[in-house]
Amino acid sequence: MAQVKTMASPTRGDTYEPACRLVSLFTASGLPDTTYDMAFKLGRKAASDGETVLILDAVGGDLLSRAGIVHARTLDDVARGTAETRDALYVTSNEHFTAGAVGPQSLEDALGLLAALSLSYDWVFVVPEVGCTPAHVRLGAACDVSLMSYSTKSDDFMRAFWMVDAVRRRSPDFDPIVLSTGEKCDAVETALMLSDTVREHLGAPMPYGGHVEDLHAETRLLEQMRVQAARRSVA
Repeated sequence: MAQVKTMASPTRGDTYEPACRLVSLFTASGLPDTTYDMAFKLGRKAASDGETVLILDAVGGDLLSRAGIVHARTLDDVARGTAETRDALYVTSNEHFTAGAVGPQSLEDALGLLAALSLSYDWVFVVPEVGCTPAHVRLGAACDVSLMSYSTKSDDFMRAFWMVDAVRRRSPDFDPIVLSTGEKCDAVETALMLSDTVREHLGAPMPYGGHVEDLHAETRLLEQMRVQAARRSVA
């Protein structure tokens, strides 16, 4: 992905009102590279639809490096007062698609800034480290939409269950769209097992977004996210 080191305005004229959707892309189990790739697929699709997108790397720069984006400043520099926000955000070849890195500050410390940034874009996709920490729980509770990927390998789907359990203890309406990775032949079976386990122990199961290898998965996921965000804004 080509990169231009200038910051374009996320607005499109005086009448532009961004949708302000804050989205977390969690990896409950499996390879994080799958989540990285899906983050950029979602971002490119949304930008191609004319929506403004900001993807934030909270994985130590790995996400941006994978996309070929070389960054010198991060949101940590902004928080410390050593850089302006525009210096830490990098516009890609599509002017509607911007990327940046959280930097060495903890995800917990960055949550306020992430929420503030979401007010200027249609989509702010945040990609945190694999696993579930108190910061993951707070991020999931604060987001308008969440995507959670899990591996179909063995009983790895249970890690998604545990993560949902942790976030729902803080935010009972947490309802991530789940995405299976790994062997596609096991996708339906593991999705049903996850759904049944959640229904038995936690209540309403999460919506299944399909398998990462499904054709045009990002198009379907983005539409699910739009619908879910719209419902949350009305609630």
